[in-house]
Amino acid sequence: MTALQTFLADQYEIELTAFRAALESVPTEAFSIARLGHSSAWHALHIADWLRLTVLQDRTPTYNYLGWEDQAWAQNLSGVPPTEENADQNAVLAQLDSVGAEAVAYLRSASDADMDGMAFSPSAPSGERPRLAALGMHLRHIAYHRGQVQLGKKA
Repeated sequence: MTALQTFLADQYEIELTAFRAALESVPTEAFSIARLGHSSAWHALHIADWLRLTVLQDRTPTYNYLGWEDQAWAQNLSGVPPTEENADQNAVLAQLDSVGAEAVAYLRSASDADMDGMAFSPSAPSGERPRLAALGMHLRHIAYHRGQVQLGKKA
């Protein structure tokens, strides 16, 4: 493992811990209620889906919370998700924890070659980004959704 992989794994671990703390602070009875567009459960499953797609590069058709469901590329990946938005808070958080731990472990053990090349990125004009840029953008994406959860508690 190189310093870069250690740095990335540490940053993902820190951000996922902060995101989970925000999710845990949502009262159980409000966890699946949409606030400002989406429920806290949706935000958790959205980040779990994007961890699988961006970090783990999993293309298994089991996605439902990418947020681009009207796009053909997302429809090609849709299927039965591991956890549904209406599942109880513990099940949703367990899904996030499981995928988050897998993503951090992957980053810790990634080779330099794993960090090179291009990654699928539907918002990029070409549909791809350099792998490190995609990982950095995704890390900021988690922080954005942590903020959305916090704002939702005030709504």
